[in-house]
Amino acid sequence: MRYFLMFFLLLLSYCAFAVSPNSAQNVINIKVVTEDTFPLQYVANNKILGPATELVEQVLLAAEVNYNIEVLPWARAYHLALTEPNVLIYSLAKTAVRANDFQWIGRIIALDYYLYGSADSNINSQTALDELKKYRIGTVRDSAVFQYLQSNGFKQLTTVVKGRQNVLLFQQNRIDFFPANKSSFQAICQQESFDCNGLEPLYIAFSLLTDDIIVEKVRVAYQQVMEKRKNLHDIGIN
Repeated sequence: MRYFLMFFLLLLSYCAFAVSPNSAQNVINIKVVTEDTFPLQYVANNKILGPATELVEQVLLAAEVNYNIEVLPWARAYHLALTEPNVLIYSLAKTAVRANDFQWIGRIIALDYYLYGSADSNINSQTALDELKKYRIGTVRDSAVFQYLQSNGFKQLTTVVKGRQNVLLFQQNRIDFFPANKSSFQAICQQESFDCNGLEPLYIAFSLLTDDIIVEKVRVAYQQVMEKRKNLHDIGIN
């Protein structure tokens, strides 16, 4: 029997939503791009919410920069961050392939990826990576998982614009497995998981063409926000 989790799915179109902080200074303006990925960052009631968005906004507010956030398909957001100046992207996995392509600001959350499929697949955490190459795997185009599998010689990859589409492909028996962050699939049975090695925590990052002054300003603000969060946690405030 094939079964899957749908609790996190949002039936939203790929629209761009914009927000900006209230600031009298208009010296520094940056574009922030992300995708709709519940629960880290997502759109609800025409607002961009989630813990990752909250952290990014706190950092940019502390850095005193003007910004607008656009929710885009991941491949488009990724392309903008690779090719345009003054672009901040989140939530981005820092892999060996990407390490030199961005100016990294700091961590958002640690990743815990698994490969989900049918309960009778006999795939488990002891399954060799090469053994998975014979299966059809759905991935988000230009995602860290896609790049990881592609670099390891996987050929039967079906790419989608958004992760939720993998669930539909799985239901239609068009793919055998799909990777997902564990935090987004907490209710999926552990018997269907495969640890996807080689992935790192999600980060906030600037495009390489971004002005160094802006990057350093935001890095300092990030450290200030993280230190403040640590202090609040130490005294019992969450």
